[in-house]
Amino acid sequence: TPEIMTAIVIIAGYLGSGKTTLLRHLIESSGRKLAILMNEFGEMAIDSRVVAGKNIRIAELSGGCVCCSLVGEFEAAIKEIIDTVRPDEIIVETTGLAEPDALLFDIRENLPELLVDAVVTVVDADATLRFPAIGHTGRVQIEMADLILLSKIDLVDKEGIAHVHDRLKEINSSAPIIETVFCRIDTELILGQVPHRERMPSIPAPHDHAMASFQVLLEKPLDRGRFEKAVGDLPDRIYRAKGFVLFPEGRFLFNFVAGRYDLEPTPDDAGPLGIVFIGEGD
Repeated sequence: TPEIMTAIVIIAGYLGSGKTTLLRHLIESSGRKLAILMNEFGEMAIDSRVVAGKNIRIAELSGGCVCCSLVGEFEAAIKEIIDTVRPDEIIVETTGLAEPDALLFDIRENLPELLVDAVVTVVDADATLRFPAIGHTGRVQIEMADLILLSKIDLVDKEGIAHVHDRLKEINSSAPIIETVFCRIDTELILGQVPHRERMPSIPAPHDHAMASFQVLLEKPLDRGRFEKAVGDLPDRIYRAKGFVLFPEGRFLFNFVAGRYDLEPTPDDAGPLGIVFIGEGD
């Protein structure tokens, strides 16, 4: 039986851009058991009991989630989280750890038990306008993003928002940009939820950038070649898809973000067959 991989999301962004606000929102809204890995607990305001581990310190959060403070090496900390916490998904805030590109390389070379779900970069719309110089770290964070959350749009007028969009697209032309206030977005856009049989609700977004989702239920094995061709022909407005598919050679977890996708072998009882698609428009 193939080993079940643990999904990981990497969150990047400037100091004060809204990463902690996003983390709080994910913990409160996802309904999943998350492990948040940070350099320090910081402004997460952890009041619960802290458990000392060899490579991490763990504090319990609501809903079975935990906040893990890095003590030892990153790779050892990840393995300890998987062994002791067994989360549905790990979220890493990159501040103080590494640039996203170096972290991605480390994961892919040394942590085969991880499935990289997405790199999410939070960008402060107001600060980007008032301090237009983007340093090397900021540029790398934007370049590596699968999804950009443009935060604090309530502090900027429409002309300013359009200007920030143009700047971001100059650096990363492929990543979708989602405008947010207090990083309130549907958690399905970031976390790899498996599909359920009920239809997922439409996802609200400001300024008429309508987000919607639909689900395709699958009952029979698919031809892998035809499936991969169909994925390659998906329109640009579909930027997130996830689910379980069955090929003659076995069942796979399909994970698609912004034109890139993975197919990972999974056990037969991993979840119902079907794919959820999320994108712009109806």
